[in-house]
Amino acid sequence: MTYLTKACRIAESKIELVDFLETIRSISNYQISKVRFEEQKAWSITEGALSHSSGGFFHVIGLQNQQIPSEERLILYQPQSALTGLILLPSSGKIYVLLQARVEPGNTGVIQYGPTIQSTPANYLKLHGGKATAYVNLFTQYNPECQLITHSMQHDLGAKYYQKSKTHHYLLANDWIDTEENMIWASMNAILELIDEDNLLNADLRSLLAVMDWEMYFNPASTPQPFVFLNSFHLLSPKQKHSKISLEKLTHWKINEEGIVPVDQQTTSVHLYHFSCTNREVSAWTQPLFETNAQGMVQLYFRMTDSEPEFLVSIGKEVGISTPFAVYPSKMSLPEENQAPILSPSGKILRELVQCDEGGRFYQNDSIYQLILVDELEIEPHQQWISRSQLKYLLQASNLCSFQLRCASSLAIDLLNPSVF
Repeated sequence: MTYLTKACRIAESKIELVDFLETIRSISNYQISKVRFEEQKAWSITEGALSHSSGGFFHVIGLQNQQIPSEERLILYQPQSALTGLILLPSSGKIYVLLQARVEPGNTGVIQYGPTIQSTPANYLKLHGGKATAYVNLFTQYNPECQLITHSMQHDLGAKYYQKSKTHHYLLANDWIDTEENMIWASMNAILELIDEDNLLNADLRSLLAVMDWEMYFNPASTPQPFVFLNSFHLLSPKQKHSKISLEKLTHWKINEEGIVPVDQQTTSVHLYHFSCTNREVSAWTQPLFETNAQGMVQLYFRMTDSEPEFLVSIGKEVGISTPFAVYPSKMSLPEENQAPILSPSGKILRELVQCDEGGRFYQNDSIYQLILVDELEIEPHQQWISRSQLKYLLQASNLCSFQLRCASSLAIDLLNPSVF
């Protein structure tokens, strides 16, 4: 690891990034334990939802299909948009990204690299009375040290959140910015060495890396991106209507001292956990975490043409998506949906990793992500081959691509930006 100054650390390799992650893990003094309802006072069932005593943060609610009342689900209600962003710095012919080694109660492995900032309004407005969120002023106020180069709104997990989006902000720094305790500048070369490692880069960081058009900002000679028309969205069935339902009226779950637990073959439950660590805005707290006893599968297929790779995307929608449709990976099976296993096509798995969903809401909710090179295969009516330039165009658009497609696309970041990586 390099220290530009005593207060500014830089990682140039995978080994240095892994070592720093372990250092922060060792000094965070984290502890996590499952607690019963009666052992805490912060969370309770209020007006049919599991809510915090402050009325803020987030709520666990029930959702019911109005056309098919037997179809119910647990879902998170948090209408405030989270602020996520990266600070970038080109230096000596390389691109550097300011990362945070982020401890979360639900992370598989507890600690993963996250973006420069990943914060809900409750955190960065200090509604909990904790420490200030690092670097938040650079993203929310004018500062001559950085300039905003692009931003977008992006769907959150549509099967887990109800109509929630998050902002993706990208700042270009004029010079090196001092790194706080759990922060480190990392070269993109070092980050790419971790791109197919299990649960080392968190899902929000992967999303930000995939959405960024690295060629546009770091290779001015790159060609403009063409517009892409999605020709299968009209095949979607009419949008089903869902309404909130009291947790106490759900027929597939029951509430007891252990949490919200299924009474049949549902895979999702909600339990309360007490978590403490020394390097977060608040040193200790209690919160609900979603749990599932299954593992998801997300696959992104691509094929090589004479000019560039083409990617197979799917058009679909989830109950929590606020728009009429979204663009998804080639295939995916969600752990909470009790879906049949995906049958892989004949082809070569170019990259594969296990990635958990956001550790601040979900407990070790892992999915396998695969980038698969295929030849020819029969596609379904809701699927479409698009060029790499078209995929980049879609990724940058607001509230169009699903979280799963953005994470899967992080495995193809070099294919999407060949003139930079």
